[in-house]
Amino acid sequence: MTKLKVRARAVDMLGRQQIAGIPNAIHELFKNAHDAYADRVEVDYFRNNHVLVIRDDGYGMTRSDVENRWLTLGTESRLNANSAVEGADQEWRGPRHPTRRSIMGEKGIGRLAIAVIAPITLLLTRAARPEGLHNLVVALVHWGIFEQPGLDIGLIDIPIEEFSGGKVPTQKDVSQLVDRVEANLDSLADQIDPKALVYLKKDLARMRLIGPDLIDNSLNQDLAPDKKLTLSGSGYGTTFIVIPVAPELDDDIDGAGDGESSKLERNLLGFSNWMALEKSVIRTEFRDHGIEGVTERIGPKSFFSADDFNKTDQLFEGEFNSDGQFVGSVSIYGKSRSFVCNWIDGKGRAPRCGPFRLKYGYVQGRANESRLAPADWVEMTSKTQRVGGLYIYRDGIRVLPYGNSDVDWLDIEKRRTYSARDWFFSYRRGFGYIEISHQDNSSLTEKAGREGFRENLAYRDFRSILVGFFKQLAYEFFRATSPQGDDYSRAKEELVAQAEILKKQSARASARRAAFEKEIDSFFSRQSAGYFEKEADELKVVLRERIDNLSDIKEPAPAALKFRQLEVEARQRLRDIYQKVQVSLPRGLALTKNLSKDWAAYQSVSRQIAEDVLQPLQAIVDETLADYAKGTIPEAERREFALRDMEDYKADVIRELAILRKEAADASEKMTAAVADTLKKEFSQLRVQIENATGDFAVRSVQNPHLLDSLRAGAQEYIRELVKSEASLFGSLKRQMIDLTEAIEAKETLDDRLGAIEARNQVLEEQLGFYSEFAQMGMSVGILQHEFEGAARGIRGAISNLKPWADKNAPLQPIYKNLRTHVEHLDGYLKALDPLGRRLHRSRVTISGSEIIEIVRNVFQDQLSAETIELEASMEFRAFKVEARSSALVGAFINIIDNAIYWLNVGGLQRKAIKLDADRRGFLLSNNGPAIEARLRDRIFELGETQRPGGRGLGLAISKEALGREGFELILVSSDRDSTVFGIFEKESNDG
Repeated sequence: MTKLKVRARAVDMLGRQQIAGIPNAIHELFKNAHDAYADRVEVDYFRNNHVLVIRDDGYGMTRSDVENRWLTLGTESRLNANSAVEGADQEWRGPRHPTRRSIMGEKGIGRLAIAVIAPITLLLTRAARPEGLHNLVVALVHWGIFEQPGLDIGLIDIPIEEFSGGKVPTQKDVSQLVDRVEANLDSLADQIDPKALVYLKKDLARMRLIGPDLIDNSLNQDLAPDKKLTLSGSGYGTTFIVIPVAPELDDDIDGAGDGESSKLERNLLGFSNWMALEKSVIRTEFRDHGIEGVTERIGPKSFFSADDFNKTDQLFEGEFNSDGQFVGSVSIYGKSRSFVCNWIDGKGRAPRCGPFRLKYGYVQGRANESRLAPADWVEMTSKTQRVGGLYIYRDGIRVLPYGNSDVDWLDIEKRRTYSARDWFFSYRRGFGYIEISHQDNSSLTEKAGREGFRENLAYRDFRSILVGFFKQLAYEFFRATSPQGDDYSRAKEELVAQAEILKKQSARASARRAAFEKEIDSFFSRQSAGYFEKEADELKVVLRERIDNLSDIKEPAPAALKFRQLEVEARQRLRDIYQKVQVSLPRGLALTKNLSKDWAAYQSVSRQIAEDVLQPLQAIVDETLADYAKGTIPEAERREFALRDMEDYKADVIRELAILRKEAADASEKMTAAVADTLKKEFSQLRVQIENATGDFAVRSVQNPHLLDSLRAGAQEYIRELVKSEASLFGSLKRQMIDLTEAIEAKETLDDRLGAIEARNQVLEEQLGFYSEFAQMGMSVGILQHEFEGAARGIRGAISNLKPWADKNAPLQPIYKNLRTHVEHLDGYLKALDPLGRRLHRSRVTISGSEIIEIVRNVFQDQLSAETIELEASMEFRAFKVEARSSALVGAFINIIDNAIYWLNVGGLQRKAIKLDADRRGFLLSNNGPAIEARLRDRIFELGETQRPGGRGLGLAISKEALGREGFELILVSSDRDSTVFGIFEKESNDG
């Protein structure tokens, strides 16, 4: 009798060839950890070495389990494991005694998924059983051998060893297992293609470099005992070490587009249903160990949580019962109502899929149509764009690929494309889950390759129910003619109207702010150009010349007339100068943060101009005119001139106010007419609508006398809604008129009230914008800092290795010193933005100006040469020494000089120079670029303040803060048309 033979390639076909990709394979291994009652399963991917380590804290496997279950295909140990079996509550689930879980793997081939990741697997597992901890079992599998054609499965040997006493195997122990696999390969050499044999042995040789004990120590270093995931000591669970990882994994991690998720994220995020559970069934992590450090790829913050459903515009929640009928609630813009939806396509029969639950939230695509706060709308839109979708969870564990942004399994986007006006939903604007179970939905069975459910009759009913549900939602609530669409259309219209009102108000306020800002800018432009001093000097000169000319006129009458003209002209010119200094803050105008600072600076500078320029000028004009008038112009005549001048001034002022009064009265009449007209039109329309409703009731009551009561109730309900809407409008107009009248009587204006609200709103918006931008930057810097710390350890080691050479080799000393300084400088930047991070060890050293100028020249040599900028350092600077951390001091110099180079280049100067000097207080840094405006002299040191296009406003702020910690202060000493000077001075001690 002939027996059926099994080739080794059957393992490859059942395993590697059944799984879509590496993320799917890892997902499958996560499910195995879940079935072993693990609380945690963690992946560490070492990119440089192409090594992947998967660890869990499940109850592990004994040697018998490894040989008879893990290394046996199609085992029945988990077959029907989810059926109700007597005594199931007493089964062993590990020493932590967790609640019973549904088993995710029943086919007995899911473990073969690991072959997709890499050709060689080192299995380490330690079982925890009621009788205690077992020995650590280690097996080495070369999956590449199973790919070779013509080999019988029984010819392949898999070495297994046991280690007792909580010992983890060393590199030497692993090499002994490699020797046994290599010997097996040699015995099969005549049955394997020679080229394939070379590759098999080449991959196998890489396993000799693996030391599981070192990996275990490294991954658990600095962790608290309860956080460790180890097989040493009293640890238990299962660990896989696989090499060399297929290059596709790098692309699965890095292949995300802008605003999109990577393939790894799409498949591994949300393994447990964080949207429904306060605590996940099992915690999963994936750490990517790259050149620049360690990055967490699938943290829970990257996925949706139960709280995110509170940040939606529409929410649908309920259960599809055994008849396929949805019974639940629909919330439209926060207004909830009960909703029942029948399965029309079922034609009265029960679905084959069984009952299930659904919860789905939806966010409007336009911010002005959303009830969410702007920050929440941006957050949720970004999240739904990345990982939005309708996920399926069976007993709390995700079923792939449902939920992936590239798997529109309900054809939501397809229907949107075909009928955009009639359809509502977009796949990437919503998120949620469908909850099924093995007990209720056993007919929904997954494909062997874990690429979704088999499309059997149960799945077709399941999909048909959901497609019909979303169609009914769109028809019932979100079309223009929807039977229950009032809540949606009315709320949407109100939100859009509110957004439009705010937009118009914002535009009006922005226009007023722009005009005010233009006045402020004009003042500071004149002030920076010395306009007021020039005008004052010119007026004094002209007045003196004209007075001297009057002395040549001998006749009193012509002299008096000329003097009168001169006095009028001089005082008018003086008023013009005063007018150009004065800027009025419009009543009720909310100022931005920068404009508020400009206004404060204006008040200070204008006061200074008044004291230093205008008041002395006024005194000189008065004195000059009075000196000439003595004995020349009679006092009575001078008083007459003064009275006439006051009359002219009074007439001008009254004329301007009269114009404003007339414009205000005209506006009041226009408003009164508009209110009366609106009330008249609205009331007329209401009367017509009520009459139409009454007439319609009369006709329909004749046609359907048996429906008299319901028709009357319907008509009255319609009229009540009409009256309610109009009463709301009339009441609102009434309140506005009363408020306006009371405000006018109290000499308040709407500008005052709106200004107060806008001012508060302006502050909050600016804070939100600033914090949002820097939160993004902070997250980026946090990641960068986290990665940098890993690289910093290697850099410090390299610097330490270089130091002995630098000590004995003079030419290497400046290279070593510069390298260390710049590494510390970079770390100083990162830590200034992340004060909670650990710091590189940096000690205070004595630094001279000569050392600083050498570093600065090395950093900016190319820029200075290209831009023809002279960099000078005085002898005083070179000789000056301070004690500080070099990173803080050198960082400040680099920031200031970098800014100086930029402003020298935009200044259009023929000669561009930066000078480094020192006095008894400390270092001085000057350049002959454009002067810094008076209003900006304090603000340039604030975080986020910049006048440089594309600048972030970080450099000077960070440098000032870093120097402050070192006991120094960074100040702007002076800035005028000739030079701008910064000072780095040691703070004066307050002791004694």
